[in-house]
Amino acid sequence: MLLIYGECGSKAKSAARLYRKHFPEEPHPTRPTTLKIVKRLREPDCVTSRPRVRRLLKVGRKVQPEDVLAYTLAHPQSGTKMISENCGLSESRVWTILNESGAHPYRSTPMQ
Repeated sequence: MLLIYGECGSKAKSAARLYRKHFPEEPHPTRPTTLKIVKRLREPDCVTSRPRVRRLLKVGRKVQPEDVLAYTLAHPQSGTKMISENCGLSESRVWTILNESGAHPYRSTPMQ
């Protein structure tokens, strides 16, 4: 609705008419409704932007693929969940390391 309001040169009556034309099946906002929305949006602090939340990078010792493989060989009955918890990696990363090395959880021998 606000885009149509701007397209109509900030004229609420024209915007309501154009909205009705573009969206005949939708409920139509009236001229006062459009003006109320525009007035509310022009007030300061009506729309605030949220700060972006970014994931923090893990700082510290990097787990090497050799560590995952060593844990797998030492604990052959461990699944990817157990390996990921003990090595501090995600399960998908553990799967990637195991697949790239040709190993498989529950079976520490290389796949053929």
